[in-house]
Amino acid sequence: MAHDPGGRPQTLFSRARRRRARLPLSLLILAALIAIFSLVTPAGLLTSVNPGSVRVPTRTPTPTALPSPTSIHGGTIVFTCTRNNINQICCINADGSGYKQLTNGNSNSYYPAISPGGQALVFVVNNGDYFDLFRMALSPAPLPQARASSADQMTFYVGNAFSPSFSPDGMQIIFVNRVADQPDALWVMDLDGKNARPLYSAPGEVVGAAWSPDGNSVAITMTAGQLFEYEVFLLDLGSLSTAPRQISHGVSGIGGSISWSRDQKSLLIFAGPVSAREIYRLDVQTGDSTQLTFGGNNASAAHSPDGQYIVFNSLRNQGQADLYVMRADGHSLRRLTDNPEPDWQPQWGP
Repeated sequence: MAHDPGGRPQTLFSRARRRRARLPLSLLILAALIAIFSLVTPAGLLTSVNPGSVRVPTRTPTPTALPSPTSIHGGTIVFTCTRNNINQICCINADGSGYKQLTNGNSNSYYPAISPGGQALVFVVNNGDYFDLFRMALSPAPLPQARASSADQMTFYVGNAFSPSFSPDGMQIIFVNRVADQPDALWVMDLDGKNARPLYSAPGEVVGAAWSPDGNSVAITMTAGQLFEYEVFLLDLGSLSTAPRQISHGVSGIGGSISWSRDQKSLLIFAGPVSAREIYRLDVQTGDSTQLTFGGNNASAAHSPDGQYIVFNSLRNQGQADLYVMRADGHSLRRLTDNPEPDWQPQWGP
């Protein structure tokens, strides 16, 4: 614990001076040495540690209860939920209450994304040979009151659209699109589905995209020369003619999901062997990765709006795909869903 050098030390030494006439000199010297080292040593150790170069082990934090939101603005998680062998879109509050199935169609739905203000939900529906984007309007009331009948189709057979991500102002949506045998591309469109257009033609296969909090760049997961081996890149939207900068290095088995931190300094990714994937925090500037989960076969991590928690899907419960929540440092893990059918691809609403 740090100590105030201008407070307690003076009090101890002043007491020692008052007692000098009553105690032997040797005892006074010993007491002074004990006082000095008890106050100075901890501070000296703290200043000698470089947090950027030394990983200091920390104790597991005392379990802290997750917030108990009452509406979408308090923290609602939307996710892909397999129900009766069809992929639907479901939602649940961060404390485990308020579960509701939002879609109930005969076609598979995937990739839910919530607008920054919480007024809209966008997801992918597989109709025949195409994957199209749909939008569901959300009222100011809690998200579980939204109804699937409010879903509107946004793209119409432009290709295979997936991995939608909102701009920070919520007025545009970027997504990955595959058109026949053409290169994978990033497309962008307005919130109402109009003005859909190609933005960037990728040199490799793209499996994920996420718009940065400042709106100036997009993180993409893309092949880098080897088939089915993906790396994380940063695409500058102000200079689309410039090749995206590769962020990840030496992390094998990277998957498609990406989630920005609030301060834009890091990304959440998952990586590793297919049967043993883990959640990592990837530093945007240095490319350094920090493993956050250990065991369970985990994927699709996303930050909470306040950045304090992370939601992800995991097979750690006897191979059953459930949602789990942990603190941003990887501690205080708790299971959020427990359904015999898979729950996956979570996104945390504002």
